[in-house]
Amino acid sequence: MYARNAAFPALAPATLLALLALLATLFFSGAASAEPRLGAGPGVQGGVIGVPVLPGEPGGEPPAQEQAAPPVQEEAAPQVDAPQEEQAPSSKRLELTIPKLGMENVSLGNSPDQSYLDREGIMHFGGTGFPWQDGSNTYIVGHAIGYPGGRVPEAFRNLADLRDGDRVTMRDADGEAYHYRVYERLVVDPTDFWVTEPVEGKDNIVSLQTCWPEPTFEKRLIVRAELIEQDKGPAAKDRR
Repeated sequence: MYARNAAFPALAPATLLALLALLATLFFSGAASAEPRLGAGPGVQGGVIGVPVLPGEPGGEPPAQEQAAPPVQEEAAPQVDAPQEEQAPSSKRLELTIPKLGMENVSLGNSPDQSYLDREGIMHFGGTGFPWQDGSNTYIVGHAIGYPGGRVPEAFRNLADLRDGDRVTMRDADGEAYHYRVYERLVVDPTDFWVTEPVEGKDNIVSLQTCWPEPTFEKRLIVRAELIEQDKGPAAKDRR
């Protein structure tokens, strides 16, 4: 009897180590699966939470690497000069004018960061298109109710007042003006990230986003306008 009982203390450390290893495995696997995804958290009043961190931006995943195609043993095709893409202006900074909302030449910086939006109240969402790029969706986000000390605290509080046919104008750093006409209004969830992408069948659009409706701000109101005319400023003419 004593010999059988004496073997039990010798087995206890090995059993304990096995249990600790099992618990560690379960803990770390559970923690990895519970980690929140960027841009998928709860909304912030008047904010831009719900728009994703785009590939290549700070905090985002690096863009996927394309695999090179295998070499083809064929006679090389003759070289053809591709058309020159329009040169970008001297700065990414934009100015926004929306007569229906009483906005005239409101300066817009370029950033993907919530902290920048909270300070400025309105911005061009970094990583999306610009007016001078064909097929682009220039994405502008603005607070409905901003934060104390913000530069433009209630930039898009009345965004819901825009209707089809209302005008929106963007002006780049070289003075070129891009005139748009509102054609669509959308109400989406914060996780509907597709609204930042170019729109099939539309050559060049601008999207205006704010949190909606007040006071819950649980949805996102998007107003879209399509390009109808361009006016080239002096500096813009020199870019050609």
